[in-house]
Amino acid sequence: MKSKRPVLHCTQLLTGSYPLGAFQSLRASHQLMASPRRQQSGVALLATLILILALTLILGNIFYRHQIDVSQATGSLHGDQAVLLAISGENWARDLLSVANDDTTTDHFDEVWAQAIPLMPVSGGLLTGCLVDLSSLINLNNFSGYTAASLKRERESSAVGLVKVWETLLRERDFLVDQKRVPVIIDWLDSGDSLISPAGAEQADYSSFDPPRFPANMAIADTAELAAIDGYSLAEVQRLMPWISALPEQTKINVNTAPVAVLMALSDGMGRDFVDLVLDGRPFLTLQDFYKAIDIHLRVGEAVLAVRWPESLVDVKSDFFQLNLDVTLGQSKLEVKSIMHRKPFGPPAVIRREITVVPAGVATVPSDNPDSDEEFAEDLASSGDERFSGTDKAGEDDQEYYLRPICEITDSYFNRSTALGSTNGINSGNGNN
Repeated sequence: MKSKRPVLHCTQLLTGSYPLGAFQSLRASHQLMASPRRQQSGVALLATLILILALTLILGNIFYRHQIDVSQATGSLHGDQAVLLAISGENWARDLLSVANDDTTTDHFDEVWAQAIPLMPVSGGLLTGCLVDLSSLINLNNFSGYTAASLKRERESSAVGLVKVWETLLRERDFLVDQKRVPVIIDWLDSGDSLISPAGAEQADYSSFDPPRFPANMAIADTAELAAIDGYSLAEVQRLMPWISALPEQTKINVNTAPVAVLMALSDGMGRDFVDLVLDGRPFLTLQDFYKAIDIHLRVGEAVLAVRWPESLVDVKSDFFQLNLDVTLGQSKLEVKSIMHRKPFGPPAVIRREITVVPAGVATVPSDNPDSDEEFAEDLASSGDERFSGTDKAGEDDQEYYLRPICEITDSYFNRSTALGSTNGINSGNGNN
């Protein structure tokens, strides 16, 4: 049954004398009529806010993706330019070592390739580097020329050979030296499955490893491969890294550029006296000059010295070099290692190139107090836990990680220890040396 609306007379409206219930009923009717309009206005406002939020999220996502695309494109561009810059540094070094610009009959630290010569300025970047004489190190692949007979003959001879040099280097590093150290390397390199001696190791021995491995039976491609050979631990190989190489051909040790550790291994019992004689006498233009310098101390004649340090072991020239480059361009940073083989004609050929991308958060900072050769080698051989042990580990989260410039490391093994001038530093950037 419908309710009746109250009827107000004109006199009541004029005089204001009307029932209170009637006024309240009229007011409620007006509120019911206005309520749908207010609800519609609230829904429209909420929809507008949602639309604005959606547009904001979409535009933010677009700008974010655009920024990522721009950053990736810039990084890729800088990376490509850095690689091209490194190749230009290679070409400069190849030209410097070519037969036309370098005396190939002798190589030493007084030559142009070993001096700090700046490249052309690089806009927005920096290029630093150095040349290292790989023939000054012990080439692991030289062991491939040994047979059971030649190995026995060298051990019984008074002449200095690669086996004696290698074992002396290990002793100087305080490594355990036994009859197994050399044969396992020879067996790893030779193409046969027969043992060079009872102390060697072939497939039957490596099959029992966990996990099993296969001997290469070919030349070593990287010095790190030594850690896979029976009897050599990773820590030992890391400590030996500064003084060993893995070159594709038989090489001789250049006494003009050999570091102190290699000279000590060549000393054949003379020790520091031999090292001082070589350091004081070099550069040697010929092997006869080298023999004369040693004969000042021994006085046994150059012919005797030529037998003791044969031409098959030592030399005064080099055929293999390594160019180390640090390239920084914009946000890209690369470390490049290029091995060059110099031939009797033309510029050297790049036989290997290793490019490492350095993370953006890792800075390359020169060391204010560089470690000694042994301390740095031991640091390389230590594990991550050992490096951050003690008080340093507590603040590990706050540590800044940095790389030691590769040419500073090279300098610590070659020049600082030999009291000579610097190895080649190739510096360019903003026109400064």
